[in-house]
Formats: sequence, C-alpha cells, structure tokens
Amino acid sequence: MAQTSEYVGNASGAVARVGEMAVLEVEFLFDRPVAGDEVYGVGGIAPLAVTLVNTGDAPDRLVRISSPIAEAGLVVVDDGLVIPGDQTLTAGQIGPVASIEVPYEDDGGLIALIGLKEPIRSGISYPVVFGFERAGDVVVDVPVKTPDIPPPRAEDGG
Repeated sequence: MAQTSEYVGNASGAVARVGEMAVLEVEFLFDRPVAGDEVYGVGGIAPLAVTLVNTGDAPDRLVRISSPIAEAGLVVVDDGLVIPGDQTLTAGQIGPVASIEVPYEDDGGLIALIGLKEPIRSGISYPVVFGFERAGDVVVDVPVKTPDIPPPRAEDGG
C-alpha cells in the first residue's frame, strides 16, 4: 500500500502529514543578525525547529532527515527519535529535548542539516525530507525563521 502525504503552508513554519505523523511548525532557526540574506553558509550546520505529533496508538520513530541542499541530516539519537502514540515532541524551539547532548554548539537544536551544499538565505524555503519508520517519508518546504531583531537605526546628523 502506498503512503500518502499532505503539505499545508503555515505562516509560522511549514506543516505536513504522512500516515499518523504530523510535522508541524518546521523552520530553520537563527537568532543573530546576519549580513545580507545568508543565514548559513556552504559547509555549515542548519538547525531546525519542529513539532512532531503522533496521532496513532503505536509509537513511530523519526529515523532520518535529508535535503538536496545538504550532505546529510542529523537526528541526535542513536536509534532515531521516538514519538510515542498520541504524543507530541517539540525540538529546537525550547532547546534540546530531555537531556540529549548535541554534537555542535549552535542553537542547541536536536535536528539539523549538516554539510550545506549551498547557502541558506532568509526569505526562501528549502525541501527537507522527514523519514519515519512506520509512517514513511514526507517532503516539507521549510522556510527560514526571521528573528525578531529591530532594523538598525539611522545615526543622527549628516
């Protein structure tokens, strides 16, 4: 039986569903001013904020993420990230889940793309595949979160 997935755009991040798994509020994180529109450069690590909702009774596991713009995806749990039945897991928005250590120092994200093949730029969405053990794969067009940083003020005078 073929898996079906559904993608729905959302102002606060991307949303998709595959089987009994919902991938909500997905966005690339950054919290510092950047020069121009390049948020992460080639070769960099791009952490993701995401909420995973399992609407089924059985647990499912996020076993991989990937994107054509990165060498690999990183899910910081040896056997994948387990989402119990009828449970929600949020990663990246409040820091790491539980006490999982993250092997990079950026935003403390739990899920990330590593080895970027092209820069990630503000205002653009990028395809990311979330692969679940039971539900299957879903492609999400993930936007870059814009931080709440006020624009620079013009200097008085001159």
